[in-house]
Amino acid sequence: ELGPIFESKLLVVKDYCRNLGRQSSLILFSMFRQFALNLRKPSDNPSKLVGEAFNEEQVLSELEGSAHFQTLRDSSSLRVQLAFVFWNEADMIDLLKILETYPLQDQFAARLHNRLAFTGLAAFAMCHRKDCASYKALGEKCMGHFKFLSKNGSVNARPVYLFLKSMKSPSRDAFSKAIEACAEGKFVNLEAMVNERYAAFLREENDETASNDCITEAYFLYQDWGAHAKALQLSKDHPFLKKLKRKKERSVFSSSHKTANSTVSTGSDDATSKKKMTFSFNSTSKQRKLISVKSEKKK
Repeated sequence: ELGPIFESKLLVVKDYCRNLGRQSSLILFSMFRQFALNLRKPSDNPSKLVGEAFNEEQVLSELEGSAHFQTLRDSSSLRVQLAFVFWNEADMIDLLKILETYPLQDQFAARLHNRLAFTGLAAFAMCHRKDCASYKALGEKCMGHFKFLSKNGSVNARPVYLFLKSMKSPSRDAFSKAIEACAEGKFVNLEAMVNERYAAFLREENDETASNDCITEAYFLYQDWGAHAKALQLSKDHPFLKKLKRKKERSVFSSSHKTANSTVSTGSDDATSKKKMTFSFNSTSKQRKLISVKSEKKK
């Protein structure tokens, strides 16, 4: 979860790297901190790594050779994730142009996992444009990496693979499977993103009610992740979200064999017209839905 505790840990690691003279690690953890800050705090362009913790342009201008090459790879990997989350198509395209020049391999699995996940997601998101049709092949290569890992039993790869699959071939079934996998794996960040993309898909199908249900869920999931700047963006794009109040937050530590319920209301003071949205998560029966129920009239 993004937040002050996470940020304080990054600051400790940064001091440790500085004391040891590990400049490359210091740069990397500074990137991570700026990435977290961009998700938490509103900014003019959240897909750019520039702020109190890190300035990408300045740092890159001071590096040469392999140091510049590797730092650009790492910063672009984080930025394409931000561009995808905040849905900045221009930045996604610019970053894909950079990332497609790097080999689809890395000695550090976690770094490769993150880079290929969001390179693939951005590629499938943009390949519908005529000037970006070639990115479909890039997306398929990235998806192939997670398909292989998933078939070989990687529980971390399966939610990513299904998310990529839903972006490549959008359908209700594909998005539902991706959401279920992310929920069961407790990937709150990915679950929020899939719900938002599913909402966009449903809007195109003129299913406004279902779309609003998904965007509502994405809104609260982004808050659970700590991406308050993203949640704020959603509330501006969808004003009805500002009226919702949730009584109970999702817990990432709750048992997957239990049903966790949280309730939000429209904020209306009229007891007869007041509606509540109840979120039900039941991974045991593999059912997950957002239902609307009317409050009983107070006597």
